[in-house]
Amino acid sequence: MKKMSLLLCCLFAFCIAFSLDNTYHYAIDLTKMADKKLYVELIPPQLSEDKIIFSLPKIVPGTYSIYDFGRFVEDFKAMDVNGNSLAVTRLDNNSWEIENSQKLAKIIYKVNDTFHPKKRSNPIFEPAGTDFEPDTCFVLNLHSILGYFRNHTKQPYELNVTHQSAFYGSTSLTDRDHSNTKDSYLISSYNEAVDNPIMYNRPDTAHIKVGESDILISVYSPSKRATAKGIAIQLDTLLQDQGKYLGGKLPVKNYSFLIYLSDHEGLSGGFGALEHSYCSMYFLVDGTDAAIAPTIRDVASHEFFHIVTPLNIHSIEIADFDFDHPKMSEHLWLYEGSTEYHAHVVQVRYGLISQNKFLDVIKQKMNEAMFGFNDSLSFTELSKGCLDTFKDQYNNVYSKGALISMCLDLKLLHLSNGKYGLMELIKDLAKSYGKDKAFKDDELIPKIVSLTYPEIKTFFDDYVMGGKKLPFEEVLDYAGVDYTRIDKVRSFSFGQCDLGYNPTTGRMMVTGTKNMNEFGKALGYQKGDEIDKINGKKIGLMEFRMFRQQWMKNVKEGDQIKITVYRKSPEGKSAKKVLKAKVFRSDVRFYNTIEFRTSADPEQLRIRKAWLDGIR
Repeated sequence: MKKMSLLLCCLFAFCIAFSLDNTYHYAIDLTKMADKKLYVELIPPQLSEDKIIFSLPKIVPGTYSIYDFGRFVEDFKAMDVNGNSLAVTRLDNNSWEIENSQKLAKIIYKVNDTFHPKKRSNPIFEPAGTDFEPDTCFVLNLHSILGYFRNHTKQPYELNVTHQSAFYGSTSLTDRDHSNTKDSYLISSYNEAVDNPIMYNRPDTAHIKVGESDILISVYSPSKRATAKGIAIQLDTLLQDQGKYLGGKLPVKNYSFLIYLSDHEGLSGGFGALEHSYCSMYFLVDGTDAAIAPTIRDVASHEFFHIVTPLNIHSIEIADFDFDHPKMSEHLWLYEGSTEYHAHVVQVRYGLISQNKFLDVIKQKMNEAMFGFNDSLSFTELSKGCLDTFKDQYNNVYSKGALISMCLDLKLLHLSNGKYGLMELIKDLAKSYGKDKAFKDDELIPKIVSLTYPEIKTFFDDYVMGGKKLPFEEVLDYAGVDYTRIDKVRSFSFGQCDLGYNPTTGRMMVTGTKNMNEFGKALGYQKGDEIDKINGKKIGLMEFRMFRQQWMKNVKEGDQIKITVYRKSPEGKSAKKVLKAKVFRSDVRFYNTIEFRTSADPEQLRIRKAWLDGIR
């Protein structure tokens, strides 16, 4: 026992000696798991405080939701050099106060994964979470595993990961250890740790070269029907075109696509990705390379453009992100809106989608912004309040945010006679700021005006800081595109009720009846109805559009239609109900009709070519 005590003392003495520097020394072992819990050890940096608070973040950049990552931590212990426990008080979901922290030599705790939590409330969007599957895959978003001491987030981190010899860690971090069972990463700060997820699984990787940049594609597919090589083939053309769109040279030397494919829906109910400066983490439906290619392309096109915003153009709120008391920047129109817009422009510019298909995308975003959100809300106010006051309006950044960028692009092209658009503005802003220089929120718009034209100040005053409806008719006319906000005709329809989707049941659902026409009233839709079958045919989200097209082609006045829905009773019980009526023409409103004008004049054609073909 004396020998054992001496050994323990020596080990802790080594720990405390090792910690006499400015670095967090973390160790996790993926080969030692119990009840899906990951064991975490920290040798802390040298501390001078008598008391100190250790935390995991409430929120991380790119998520725009309060997640409280500390709630997945349990059995938190702090020890001195002799292995004695120091007094610890848990302050809230994310924080622990440690007494006598000058004596702190080691912290240990366990972490539960977020894909399979004990409590299902406030689920974490999977690309921001963790999955611990010892035999198949580990998704490690480090903000859900590693913590920090308050006011000590700028110090370096050393992360040592022990893993199965058959596994490979895909990441944009550099492994300094050449062992096949251990990886060692040196990370400059907590912000960089948050910015670099790691995925461990049996390796399935491929590489793409875009200009001078190396792109890693890493895939985990439980069915193995999707492969990194197959997805790389699907992404190669897109990434090469994005490289051209950005001027032939990317602002990053390397980038990683970490793609986790699932054979079932995640707890959050969503699929998608989370962007980072040098990588993006995906959670998508498993399938063959060909089946998932369109989704991969659309999502990757958006996420990859985040290498420009916010990597090279960002505010102080992002550069000095407060993980405990987050403050939001007012410029989500730039970070998410312009990124979403560029993701579609690059596809039409290089022939990945047709120009008419591009207009369809714009029309869809117009309808989403009109019917799904408060279209008169100031976008800067939405941005600042997206965590609380305007949380339910956040997704409008992908609709109206993209449309703001389209209007700004066309306005700039008009004022410059087709020579200077939004992409040129983005490049100029990146030169003015860059990765290591942040702007103050209230300085950005004056800076943009100084780089462009006085009229742009009025645009921002009216449509970004103000709540005026975007001037679609005016700006689309610059490019010879006709726009009609509402067009009413007598036609066949399914009733013109508002439709949505319930991911839990997999059924289309009636989300509103305000715009329902006479035929919808004859059928008797009610808000909350979920469509199961139409004329005996099972109808889901994917089948609805095709069924509607065929039905509209063949339907005749007086035909019988039967729509089987699930309807909830006042007691909350769901039962089938058949809605039926004889088909007749009724008023049908078409919103946000946009189409190319065949009689466009030379000036409009010049702007159109600059806009959609990139010809300056």
